[in-house]
Amino acid sequence: MATLGSKPGPSDGLRPLSVPVGPRLERVLKVAYRARRAVLLEGPTGVGKSEIVRRVASDLGIETTILDLSLLEPPDLVGLPVMKDGRTEYALPHILPREGAGILLLEELNRAERYIQQPALQLLSARRLHEYELPAGWVCVATVNPQTADYHVTALDKALRARFLQVSVRADRASWLAWAQTKNLHPGVVALAHDHERLLDDVPPRTWTYASELLQAFTVAELEDGALLRDALGGYLPAAWVEALLASKSSWGTRVGFDVRLLLATYTPTSNLSKEIAEYKHKGQTDRLDEIVHRLVPLLAGPEAGVLAAQGQLTLASVEALFADLPGDQREKLQEALGGNPTAATLVDVDPTDLLAGFSGSAAEKKLAVWRADPLKQHRIALAVTGLRAFLEQPSRLAELKKSNIARQSLGHLLVHLHERHAMPLVETLKRVGITPVRPGG
Repeated sequence: MATLGSKPGPSDGLRPLSVPVGPRLERVLKVAYRARRAVLLEGPTGVGKSEIVRRVASDLGIETTILDLSLLEPPDLVGLPVMKDGRTEYALPHILPREGAGILLLEELNRAERYIQQPALQLLSARRLHEYELPAGWVCVATVNPQTADYHVTALDKALRARFLQVSVRADRASWLAWAQTKNLHPGVVALAHDHERLLDDVPPRTWTYASELLQAFTVAELEDGALLRDALGGYLPAAWVEALLASKSSWGTRVGFDVRLLLATYTPTSNLSKEIAEYKHKGQTDRLDEIVHRLVPLLAGPEAGVLAAQGQLTLASVEALFADLPGDQREKLQEALGGNPTAATLVDVDPTDLLAGFSGSAAEKKLAVWRADPLKQHRIALAVTGLRAFLEQPSRLAELKKSNIARQSLGHLLVHLHERHAMPLVETLKRVGITPVRPGG
């Protein structure tokens, strides 16, 4: 802990926390746009800084103009000087917006030459350059790389930095996986990302995207040439990751005639996807049903499920319509995967506080009773319990919950209403955090 008069250090909690490149960063950028505040995004190359700015602009229904400052000369940004009525003015470059609304993204700010960096900073901080003024509907966002030995950068003045909303960003496996699912990245890359939590620590997301594009360009015959695969992929990936990728090669192929990710958001009892599933069942093509389940289990159990749900690309209506059309054993595998995923707990309309505030006789109790009686709704109970367990494990809430008789009585009533497979994980959590439920009549 710092003492009076001492120089603060990293341990004093004064360094900004990094924000994952995903929904959290999107929300910050949207607030900054509404406030018309310039943003400085600082993070390693290839983590998706530019991509997320484009996505935010698209969500807001506004334009995006991107300038790579490292490639510009002064006239490209400031404009050429011209004489008018005996005075020097500057011709407005066509790349600068004149009207409408949007985000002006200035890339590589701290890798640009000083003669570009200075006018860019003026545009960012003052919203103007000479006679040019940024239209009211526009906001500037700049991207910079960290000032470390890994990057050759020009340090930004601290006084100038203070004028911006500064956000330190990092790659986020959950958000990247959700993005990868919608961009049809190579199944081998997606499967590897599911299996290795540190995937993005060693190789940035952009490089994995390049590797995916390379794999998709291989012919069937070339995919059998191990030497060619290693030589080509080695141009992007360290040798250890190349070998890990090739080790999963047997799972790269597919016998299913559609993108299984579509099942999570567009599946209905009358959709073409439903007809396809029905045909597999009618023809006894259980291998294709097995493949669908095999591909969906890690997705529903993984961290990107919550991101997909937040983006409307995973809905309870679609997955439950799919569950209803699958054989029992395959349905149960998917229900188990989804039900145990805390990131997807928001899919059900039962909040942990609903289960802790007078559960007996409540609307939440009635919902769980209905779900308990329906084999097609067991994942809803699991999701509600999973969300509750995550809630109970938050240290800031423990002291209050331990002293709350209402919460302890509610937990006791809840346990009575749960099947053993749902009750046991909750009991284990309660033992671990030291909360004793009060059984009805106890």
